[in-house]
Amino acid sequence: MIEVKGLKNQLVHSKETTYFALTLVFSILAYLGLLFSIVGIMIIGVIVLFSYCLHALSMASIRRNGVRISQQQFPEIYAKAELLAQKMELNAVPNIYVMESQGLLNAFATRFFGKEMVVIFSEIFDLHAEHREDELLYVLAHEFAHLKRRHVLVHFFLLPAMYVPFLGEAYMRACEYTCDRYAAYYAGNLEASKEALVMLAIGKKLSGRVNQEAFVQQINEEQGFFSWISEKLSTHPDLPKRINALEHWVYPEQYHLVKETKRGPIIAVIVSIILFAAVIGGSLAFAHGSNALATWLAAGGSLEDDYLYEEDPIDVPALHMAIENNDLDELQQLLDDGADIEETDSEGSTALQHAVMWTNDEAVELLLLNGADVNTTDDWGTTPLINAVLNCEDTKIAKLLLEKGADPTLKDSSNKTAYEYALEYKDRKHVDLLE
Repeated sequence: MIEVKGLKNQLVHSKETTYFALTLVFSILAYLGLLFSIVGIMIIGVIVLFSYCLHALSMASIRRNGVRISQQQFPEIYAKAELLAQKMELNAVPNIYVMESQGLLNAFATRFFGKEMVVIFSEIFDLHAEHREDELLYVLAHEFAHLKRRHVLVHFFLLPAMYVPFLGEAYMRACEYTCDRYAAYYAGNLEASKEALVMLAIGKKLSGRVNQEAFVQQINEEQGFFSWISEKLSTHPDLPKRINALEHWVYPEQYHLVKETKRGPIIAVIVSIILFAAVIGGSLAFAHGSNALATWLAAGGSLEDDYLYEEDPIDVPALHMAIENNDLDELQQLLDDGADIEETDSEGSTALQHAVMWTNDEAVELLLLNGADVNTTDDWGTTPLINAVLNCEDTKIAKLLLEKGADPTLKDSSNKTAYEYALEYKDRKHVDLLE
C-alpha cells in the first residue's frame, strides 16, 4: 500500500464528480424529452434492446471461450485478486476471464446478467509468466475500480450523454484518472503502476527502457490543434498525462502537474483554417488543371516522361534485404561478391545486428563464419548480444555470439549490459547463460 497520508480520501478525481453531474442532467432531460412521444419511447426501447443484445452476445462468447481465473485455474493469481477485492471492499471477487488478444494490450470491466466481470487480454496476463505481477495487479485493480465506482452500470443510464461530442468523452477520461488512483493505491506500487501505463505505449519488452520523465515532457513538446482535439474526442487521457497525474497525486511537491499551454491549440485552429482555405483553393486549381489536361489529350496530346516521376528508393543495404527475405543463398552470394559485411543501415545496424533482431539464427551463423564483427554497436550502443536478449525467446543466437567472442560486459547508451537486461526482464534462460 502506498503510505502517503490522506490519499485514500482523494481517490475520486474532482473532474469525475463535475462531469458526472453534467452528463446526468443532460441524460435526464434527453429521456424526459423522448418520453413525451410514442416514437421517443420506441427509440429508447430500440437503443436499450440493441445495446443489451449486442453486449450479451459478446460477453457470452467470452465466458464460453475465455479462461476463467479461479481457485482451480491459476490459483496464485486468484488469491491475489481475492485479497485485492477485499482491500477495495468489493462485495465479491469479480469473474476474471483471460482472452487471446493477438498482441493487443487491453483489459476492461463489464457486467453480464447482473454479474460483474473483468476481461484481461492474454498479452497482459503474460506478465504473470514474466514475474511482473505488480504490473498485472495494477491492471486488475484499475478494472476493479471501475466496478467499485459502478462506472459500468452508470454508463448504461448515461447513454444519451455518451453521444454528445466532448461531454461523454470528458466524463469517461475523468473516470480513468479515478481508476488510475484506485489501482496505484491498492496495488501499492507507484513505480509498477507507472510502468504498466508505459507498457501500453511501447509494449512489455521495452517499457523498462523508457525515460519516463522525457515521456511526460511530450505533453508540451507534442502540441497543436490535432493533438489537442484527438484527446478531447478520446475516452482515455493521453498516457503521459496519466503517468504525470499519478506522480503529482502521490507526491505533489516533487512532481508538478504538467499542463498544456493554450496558445498552441489557438494557433493551430488559425493555421487549420488557413490550410483549409489553401486546400479548397488547391482543389479548384487542380480541377482547372485537370480540365486543361483533358482538353489537351482530346486534341491529340499524349503523356510523356514530363508527367511521370519516380521517388528515390529507400537505401536499404542488400545484405539486410536478403536477411529480411530469409534468402540465405542470396546472402552468401553477396558476401562472395565482396559485399561490405559491416555496412550499416539508417540506424547504424550491421547485417549481423539485423539478423539478430530478425531472430534468424542461420543468417547469424553464416555472417559469423564470414567474419562479421561480433561486438559491433548501433546508434544506441546496442551490441548483437544485447539484441539477442531483447529479441530472442531462446538462447541459441546468444550462444553463437558468445562462442565467437561476444563481450558480455559491453554496455549500451542506457548503461546496461546484456546480463542486466536479462535480469530486468526476468529472462531466466539468458540469465543462466550469461552468469
